[in-house]
Amino acid sequence: MKTRPLAHGQTAITRRRFLQAGALGAAGMVLAPRPTTAQARRPPNLLFIQSDQLSVRALSAHGCSQVRTPNMDRLIRRGVSFRLSFSANPVCCPARSCWYTGRASSETGVVLNERKIVKDMPDLGQWFGARGYEPVYAGKWHVPGRPLDQSFRVLTCGHPVGEHGDAAISRAVEGFLLGDRGDKPFFLSVGLLQPHDICYWAMRHMKDIGALPYPSLADQLPPLPANYQFDPREPETVRKPWRESKFWAYLRDWSELHWRYYIWSYYRHVEMVDAEIGRVLDALDDSGLAQDTVVFFSADHGDGMGCHRLIQKHYLYEQAVGVPFVVSWPGRAPEGVMDATHLVSGLDLAPTLCDYAGIEAPPKARGRSLRPLIEGKPTEWREFLVSESNIRGRMVRTSEFKLITYKGDPTEQLFDLRADPWETRNLIAEARCADVISDLKKRLDEWESRLAPAPIEG
Repeated sequence: MKTRPLAHGQTAITRRRFLQAGALGAAGMVLAPRPTTAQARRPPNLLFIQSDQLSVRALSAHGCSQVRTPNMDRLIRRGVSFRLSFSANPVCCPARSCWYTGRASSETGVVLNERKIVKDMPDLGQWFGARGYEPVYAGKWHVPGRPLDQSFRVLTCGHPVGEHGDAAISRAVEGFLLGDRGDKPFFLSVGLLQPHDICYWAMRHMKDIGALPYPSLADQLPPLPANYQFDPREPETVRKPWRESKFWAYLRDWSELHWRYYIWSYYRHVEMVDAEIGRVLDALDDSGLAQDTVVFFSADHGDGMGCHRLIQKHYLYEQAVGVPFVVSWPGRAPEGVMDATHLVSGLDLAPTLCDYAGIEAPPKARGRSLRPLIEGKPTEWREFLVSESNIRGRMVRTSEFKLITYKGDPTEQLFDLRADPWETRNLIAEARCADVISDLKKRLDEWESRLAPAPIEG
């Protein structure tokens, strides 16, 4: 690596050595590295970078002109990006329990944020740790009932749901990658928080803004989404809390300008996390481990982004349930591929990680390894997937149609996603769609029959 001149004409140390010293010295949250020896790893290292509340539609590489995400775009250029990727349950804890077990949230027991994971269900930290990998974690965990340090070597300490800055997380990861790591391949999970803090932005801006606080932003505000006007025929499970409750009443008073300001602010939160992803990717490159490390990137759920006049998550519209899923291994796997054909679930993460590691997937894993798709090998793929929400909610998604149903709720939704990608017209009552509805419900019954639901407590 070449030396670089400093401002005073001195000769700089190499970037790698500088970052090693800086990261290990400045990141007070990094635990002391374990004594190690140099090694040649056989199985690849696995790096899973995760964002919180990032919609698949909020990346510039995916066509969003209102945001700059050079580092997420870099990952996409270096790998395969699955555009039809969906959260297994679009809320924090349930989605994460699915990632780390390969099981549906109805099986993990984490059907809502406060519910605890089934005690004897192995997570990926335990699974990889027992099979020759060093499991390492930094940042947000948010899997109730499972102490993180029982499953991973923990690089960071702090609030259990991740309310510490993403810069501290990325610097801790930087220190790990540039320091001594041991003689085992690692499975490193990086739990970044942003753009989740848009939730607090909304709390601080509950009252309508009236006039734009910063007039200079007027020509930068995104337009309203195509489904700002939406079909009000919604399930009571969605309509009552979001449209009629006192808790979300302030959303009903927001002006169009306020909504545009919210979307603009959301994109700025996305750019915050992109910068920290860049720090992690730079550290991986500087460590010399990039060719030996498969990088995975995804998000637990998306954000309403003003679509259907909603924010946050918990529901099964595309903006909340659609998430990025990127796999990158430059020089060892295809690069620059946008896969807009295959349906991908958060349940696929565990089997895919295990496939690259050369180990078996956890017991009763419900997803499938994406490796054949990534490598362009002929393989039969699923025709539909199911996501869960709010205990009783289910989304059955094919490449063309989506059925949303809540057990016991008299209203269901059906969307023709090819003709109506913004989900503006509920077709559930149209006679011509009876066969489609019947088929989707049959598929849902087939899926549910294979699950082993955990008892619901409380």
